[in-house]
Order: sequence, then structure tokens, then C-alpha cells
Amino acid sequence: MRTAPSDPVQPFGRRGTCPALSTPMLTGDGYLSRIAFEADIAPQDMIALCELAEQHGNGLIDITARGSLQFRGLTRESACDLENDVLALGLPIRDGLAVETSPLAGRDDQEIADGGSVAGEIRREAAALALHEKLAAKMSVVIDGGGRLSMGDLLADIRLKAVRLERRVFWQLSVGGPESKALRAGFVEADKAVDVVLLLLVHLVGKGPLARGRDLDLQTIKAICGDRLVDREIEGETPATSLPLELMAIGTGTFAAGITPAFAQVRASDLSRLCDLARAVDIETLRPSLNHSLLFFGSRGACVALIPAAGTSGFITRAGDARSSIAVCPGAPGCASAFFPTHDLATFASEECASLLDGSFTLHISGCGKGCAHPAASLLTFSGTADGLAFSISGRPCDPQDDILPFEQQRTALSRLARLYEKEHKPGENAANLIARLGKEAIAAALRQDDR
Repeated sequence: MRTAPSDPVQPFGRRGTCPALSTPMLTGDGYLSRIAFEADIAPQDMIALCELAEQHGNGLIDITARGSLQFRGLTRESACDLENDVLALGLPIRDGLAVETSPLAGRDDQEIADGGSVAGEIRREAAALALHEKLAAKMSVVIDGGGRLSMGDLLADIRLKAVRLERRVFWQLSVGGPESKALRAGFVEADKAVDVVLLLLVHLVGKGPLARGRDLDLQTIKAICGDRLVDREIEGETPATSLPLELMAIGTGTFAAGITPAFAQVRASDLSRLCDLARAVDIETLRPSLNHSLLFFGSRGACVALIPAAGTSGFITRAGDARSSIAVCPGAPGCASAFFPTHDLATFASEECASLLDGSFTLHISGCGKGCAHPAASLLTFSGTADGLAFSISGRPCDPQDDILPFEQQRTALSRLARLYEKEHKPGENAANLIARLGKEAIAAALRQDDR
């Protein structure tokens, strides 16, 4: 029997730990446990998980950017009980090394290759070598087969992305960060893809438990992988699309309904009701998915029936919803590091700044300087500090800030920004272009309400 957790609250700036079902982490509202799935589950299974979230925690469930479920508000004792009860359900829970792939892998008629089989083989080999116990806690491998779901924004220590070269399928290898900033190391033939990933992971094990993909350079990668790497050029790369909300056909007569909880968090009771509706309209299965979303699978009629019901219940079901343009962490009181309640400000922003939040940029609202909800730079970022609400234009919470506002001025500042947009934007101009045109000084002055 596993003993109750005794982990301390993680200090500011610490993003190297990773909560799991067997290793919960202490946060501001109690312990937090996380699970990820290797396959779909039935609506009834999710209802059972919601009941456990209310029984053992505070009834709040997060859906992460990678499609994991987080149970909040646990105690030392209830975290152990939750683990036992979840395992008793016999669900397809992922264990060991985080090898991520699209939840549509193997059934997406637009994908170049099935990343699921590659990911499964990597997991099995990594488990046989016990690599998970020796690698950095947040070590992540992304296997992107292409298709409807973009995985480019996910941070990855090692990434394989399927591409077509000369009518053959290769895997493009990159390391360290999101796709746009990662080091591209070359291409791998399909039958050598698993070997390449395992060789790199074993090398990182040898470098110690803090080694990450960003510590690999091109010379080292080529020395490790040898002739398994192929140098090629890609012309006219087609960027992957993001998950469309509402209805999509994914091939073989199957449809999916993409539904997202506002601000990546949902009450277990609300999610349970949604799953009850899903059962009533004959939804077959569901899966927590990328970008804090849920995918419900079934016939066209079932998916069409579920979407409006979800919208009425407060879920995001359509593109263009202002809430989709806000990246926000749990904030206070849920996170011990947060200086203010982020969801309150995010809700206000989604209503007051709806025209400004047109999908052309992400408004990042962070409870502290860690920036967990959106590690990359954002065109406009607000973050909590001991002195007030800091803001930056084209930066991250951990970067030098442009200025700090008193917390009591946070809503007023957003209202001034909304009025600036209404006054200055030109026909056909999106918010990102307007902010770029006006420049950092003008935006900062509006937020501070300068007279200049």
C-alpha cells in the first residue's frame, strides 16, 4: 500500500515536477493528482471519475494542454483513496514516460502516418528499460502523425513529425521546445523512428536526471543516431490545423464533437451532466484532448445533438468564442504561488474585451511569474507579483515586465484597452495587427492611463 504523500508546496519558479496519480503534488487548494489516457473511455467512465472527484476532492477538474485530467482539492489521505478507486475502474490510463500523440491517431483520414503505433512501441521499450525513473520528471516525447490536430505548440524534449518526401513517409526529428523553436536534426525512415528516440533517451539518462532535450546539439544527435538520420529539404510545408470546435468528420463514418471547458477547468457535476447528455444521444466514447478540450465520438446525429446542449451548459463549442483566446492558470486560491484570482479577471476580460479577443492573439493571464498556462511569449501578458499586476507586450511572465498596475486597477485597465481597440481599429484589421501598429508604448500608456 502506498503511503500518503508528503511533498512540500513547490516554490516559485519550480516547474520541474510533474504530478501523477501515484505522486500527487500539493497546491493552494490541496493535493492535485493527474491522469492521462492511452485510449478512449465511455461516457459512463467519465461520470465515475467525476463522482470520485467530488468524493475525494473539491469537485474541480482541470483539462491540461496535453489532454490530461487533474483532480483538485485532495487531502493526503483522499489522494491515496482516489488512486485506489481510479485504478479499480480499469481504465486505459497511461503510465511511465510521457509519449504524446494525437487522440485521433489511427482514425484521422488526414494524417500522414499513424503516430499511435510508434508511440506505443516507444512506451513499451522505455518501460522495459525503466527510463521513466531515470529521466527528468517532465520529459516529453511527441509523436505527431500530422492530420487535423496541431501538436506544434506542445513543448517536447524529442519530437517526431510525419512528413512525405518523394512519395515516402519519413519522420522529422527535432528536439527542445515547441515545433517553431525546436532544433531540427534531420529525417528518420519509418522503421528506424523508435530506435532514434530510444537512443536519445538513453543518452539523456546518462547525462543525469536534469538533462532535457534542449541540452542536445546537432553534433551530438548525429553522433548518437549515426546513419539513421537523413538530410533532406522540405519545400512548401503545410502547417497542421488546430482542432476545430463543433463537428468534424474524421473518416470511416465516425464523427467527433470538439467541446472545451471555459478556462480549462470544469466542475465535476457539470462534466457529469454533459456525459449524461452524451449517453442519452448515443455518443459512443470520449477522450480528453489537446488544448484543454474534450472529443466526443459517435454518429453525425449524436454529435450534432450534443453540441448545442454543451453550449447551453456553458462549454465552449464554437470558434471565435472570446474565452478561447485567453490562456489562464488556476490562480488563487487554487495555486499557492498565485497572487490573485486569475479566473475572475479572465471572465471579465472575455466579456469586456470580446471584440479585442478575436483569435488573432492569446491573452495570457498568469497568477505568478511561472507562466504555467502559456510558456511561450504572448502578445499581451498579465501576471501577478507581490507588488501588483505586471504586464508585458510580446513577452512572458518571467521576462522583464513593462510596468506594474495596482491590483485594484486590473479591470479598469482592461476596459481602457477595449475602448482603445474600439477607437483605433481599422476595417478588416485584427487585434494583433492593431497592437503591432500602435506599438508597445501606446498600449502600455493606455493600460496605465497616461496623459501622453
